Amino acid sequence: MSLILYLSVDCSEISRNGKGFGWPRPSRCPGCRGPRLWGHGYVLRFFDGTADALWMKRWRCPDCGAVHTMRPDTHWRGFWADQATILASLESKESGRRWLAHLGRERQQYWWRGFAMQRQFEGAVRTLAALVEQRVIAATHSLTHREIRTLGDAPHRIFAFTPPLRGP
Repeated sequence: MSLILYLSVDCSEISRNGKGFGWPRPSRCPGCRGPRLWGHGYVLRFFDGTADALWMKRWRCPDCGAVHTMRPDTHWRGFWADQATILASLESKESGRRWLAHLGRERQQYWWRGFAMQRQFEGAVRTLAALVEQRVIAATHSLTHREIRTLGDAPHRIFAFTPPLRGP
C-alpha cells in the first residue's frame, strides 16, 4: 500500500536543498496508526514550474508495510500541475467557457475526464465545489485513492503491553 502525506512546503526550497530538506517525521502511520515509521529513502517527482525533478521523502511502516511519500500540499497526487491551476481549468469549463489558453488542451481534457468520473462516483451528479468541499481529488481517474486524508488524532491511545513472564 502506498499513501501520500501532504505537507505545506515551498518547492523552490526543496529544489535548493534536495535530499537535505528537513522533512518532518509523521508521528504515526496514516494507514494503521502504528507509532513506528522508518525512513525509506527518496523518490524523484516532477512538478510544473521546476526545471528538474524534486526529491520527495518516503517513510515505511514496519507494522502494515505501507510506504508513504511526502508531497507539497499544493499538488494532488499524480499531478504535475498545482491544485489552483487544475481547479481554474475545471471551473472555466464547468461554467461553459473555453479551455484556458496558457495550458495545453489535452492536459485540461484529461483533468475534465477525471472530473466527470468523480462527479458521478456516488450516483448523483455533483459540482466541482461539492467535490472540493468533500476533499476529493476532483481530476483523478482513480476509484480507490480519490480522497485526501489528513493525519488526525487517533481515536484511542496506543499502549505497549507486556504480559508477565511465567516462571518454571
